[in-house]
Amino acid sequence: MELHFLKYSLISAFITLSLTTTVKADGSVGLLGAVSESIYKGVETDTRLIPNLSYKGERFYVTIPDIGYHLIPQTKMQALSAGLSYQTAGFDPDDSDNSAIQQLNDRDDSIMAFAKYRLGLLSTKIAQDISGTHDGYYLHLAIGLPIPNGNWVFIPSISYQYTSRKMSQYLYGVSQTESDRTSGNIAAFNSDATSVSSIGLRSIYKLTPNTNFMLAVKHNQYSDNVLDSPIIDQKRSNSIIAGIIYNF
Repeated sequence: MELHFLKYSLISAFITLSLTTTVKADGSVGLLGAVSESIYKGVETDTRLIPNLSYKGERFYVTIPDIGYHLIPQTKMQALSAGLSYQTAGFDPDDSDNSAIQQLNDRDDSIMAFAKYRLGLLSTKIAQDISGTHDGYYLHLAIGLPIPNGNWVFIPSISYQYTSRKMSQYLYGVSQTESDRTSGNIAAFNSDATSVSSIGLRSIYKLTPNTNFMLAVKHNQYSDNVLDSPIIDQKRSNSIIAGIIYNF
């Protein structure tokens, strides 16, 4: 947990520094706690603290882990933006209690360049690795419907993400060198492109005019071919996030 917290803290510090050079800012700051299941063999449920920071200017915006710029003036109906996103690998071999998996290479985080378009309730995002970590890309589609109810706002959502072969290979594949290092206990594996479908519910409760409590749950269903990987033991995972957010 400490490593993930450090990464997010460094990003938050960088973004905070960037905000000091801007004016007419609208944004929020907070702290979230997340508990999520892993699909990797021998990895227990992951618990981490995530600093939350967002900022919205006329064109420039920050929503961790994205830093973006609106290419056209955004409206309630549509928005078009481009920017950079910090993509966590989501898998550290040292987190597994499987001794063979512990001998695999670390999966590093990556920097992705993205383009994002929202039309009404539907948002689309395509992101390409520019850090040379895996040279892959993903395409994400999502739709969510805000439902106000007193001091609560409920936002049910569904999403779909297609992950390219190169990115899937980095996340789920095993090279021959890695396999040899495990004396063949883990077979070499070349992954095809994969996908994940998700359903979620985010709820926001207004504690004060500027302070909100957020609670979110999400269920992920990966494509069947994810299970072909020798380092994966399930194709479903759940996560829950809760925290306090202050708006300014």
